[in-house]
Amino acid sequence: MQSRARTAGAWSLAALSTTMTALTAIVAPSTAFAHGAPEFPISRQYNCFKNPSLPACQAAIAYGGEQAIYDWNGVNQANANGNHKAVAPDLKICAGGQEKFKGFDLARADWPATAYSPGTDGKYEYRYNATAPHRSLNWTFFLTRDGWNPATSPLRWSDLEQVQQLGPEQIVTSGKTIYTMKLTLPKRTGRHVLFSAWQRSDSTEAFYACSDVDFGGGTTPPGTPSDLKQIGQVSAAQDLPSGSTVKLRVFNGAGNDLETTSITLTAAATKSAWLGQIATKVNQSSAYLKIGTLQGGVVVVPGGATVMDVYLQNANSGASYAMDVLLPTTPPTTPPGTTWTEGASYTVGQVVSYQGRSYRCLQAHTAYVGAGWTPASSPTLWQAL
Repeated sequence: MQSRARTAGAWSLAALSTTMTALTAIVAPSTAFAHGAPEFPISRQYNCFKNPSLPACQAAIAYGGEQAIYDWNGVNQANANGNHKAVAPDLKICAGGQEKFKGFDLARADWPATAYSPGTDGKYEYRYNATAPHRSLNWTFFLTRDGWNPATSPLRWSDLEQVQQLGPEQIVTSGKTIYTMKLTLPKRTGRHVLFSAWQRSDSTEAFYACSDVDFGGGTTPPGTPSDLKQIGQVSAAQDLPSGSTVKLRVFNGAGNDLETTSITLTAAATKSAWLGQIATKVNQSSAYLKIGTLQGGVVVVPGGATVMDVYLQNANSGASYAMDVLLPTTPPTTPPGTTWTEGASYTVGQVVSYQGRSYRCLQAHTAYVGAGWTPASSPTLWQAL
C-alpha cells in the first residue's frame, strides 16, 4: 500500500509530520486554556505550530522551548484589562509578555511574511482562528512604522502605531470559530509587523499576536487591489524520494471533486523543489486556484520556499482544496547496523530500527541524551514505516 499524508483547507499540507504535530498539540495538557491566533495574515505562533521546521521557528524553539508551539493559541495575559503596553512591554510584545513565548520576539529577517494586499473594497482582510470563542470588547491593531527593520531588534512600542480599533459589531463570525475583520491600513511598502490585541468583554483577559506581512514595493505598486482571496497555505516538511506523487485536489461547496493537478517525481526532490513543481503546474492549469506569493495582484512561485499561500482565483467561488502526498509503493529496507541510539544525530530520510520497527527521519536533529526523543514517541521527528 502507498503511504499517504493529507491536509485540507487552511492547514499546511503534504507532510505527515505536520499532521502529527497537530495531534500532539491537541493532547498537550495546557491546550484547554488556549484560545486562538490569526490565520491570515498568519501569526508567528500559528505558523510555527503548523510548520515547526521553518528556520525562524527552529530558532524560536531553541531559544524559548518547544512548549510554545504546543500552546500556540494561548499568547495571553489574564489581567490585561486593556493595558496592553503594561502587560506586554518593550522587547516582549510578540510574546504577549510571557517568558514561554519569548522565541517569537527574536529579531530575524527570515520570519515568513504574508503578501498583504487590499481587496476590491480597498480594505485588508484579517482572519482569526478562535479555538475557544469569547465575547469581544474590542480588537486593537498596531502596524510598524516606516523604516522599521525586522532584523535589528525585538519590537518596542515606539516601533508601532495604532492603526485601527474595531468593536464586536464589526466582526463577522463563521462557524463560531473564525472571526473575520476588514482593516483600513495606512500606506506601507516592504516588510512590516501587524500586531493585534484582542480584549475580552466578559473578562480582563487579552490575547496577542504578531503577523509578519509584506506590502510589496519596488516596481510593483504596493497594495494593488485583487479579486484573489487567500484561503490557506501549502507546506513541505520533508524531502521526497523518486516515484512520489503529489496531488492538489479542488472541491466545490458540496465537497464534490472539481479538478486534480498532480506530479510524479522522476528523481528525489528537496522540499522547496517539489513544492515549487506542484505550485507551478497548478498556476498553469487550474481554473480555481493559484499558489505562491501575491505581488501586485499577480501570484508568483517564489524560489526556495517551503511554505506558500493558496488563493482562490474567484473569491466567491467557494472552492476548497486538499493536497495528497503518496510515497513509493516499495518501502525502504533497514540497512544493518542502523538501530536508533540516544545521543546520535540523524538526517532527513534516514531509516532506523527501534523496538522491532522501522522509522524514517522527518527532520534533521540530534537525539539529546535524556530528551526522550525516541522514534516511537516523537511523531514530528520520525515516521513509522
